[in-house]
Amino acid sequence: MEVTEEQKSLFSRIGYLYLPANNIDETIEWYQNKLGFKLKAPKFQDDIGYVAVLTPPEGYVVLLLVETKDHTTADFLRDGRLYQTFTLNCPDLEYTHQSLKANGIEVTEIMMRGENAKYFVFTDPSGNHIEAAWSVWD
Repeated sequence: MEVTEEQKSLFSRIGYLYLPANNIDETIEWYQNKLGFKLKAPKFQDDIGYVAVLTPPEGYVVLLLVETKDHTTADFLRDGRLYQTFTLNCPDLEYTHQSLKANGIEVTEIMMRGENAKYFVFTDPSGNHIEAAWSVWD
């Protein structure tokens, strides 16, 4: 069956998530040892610096750590406060919260987002804020 122009999708999914890394080796090690991410291939050099490709244990999202000498993060300002740009979904948020704390990662308290979601925030070695979340939509 032929697909018509009206049936074609422009995109299939969100592809990659780029995060700045001030010390790429330290950040790779942190994502592997603290969060259980897998390095998909050795870091490689692009036209500016090094890039590392990692995935979480489930392997659904590809995270690209991009080496930068600039002191920047992937966060943005929301009403004057830094706000995270991505979320890692957790099947058991309380377990993840306790495990990260036990692993020496500073985490916020678990907060509710409406009636159907809860989350907490932590920070990677390069200062990127990461939300860990559970919701009824997962």
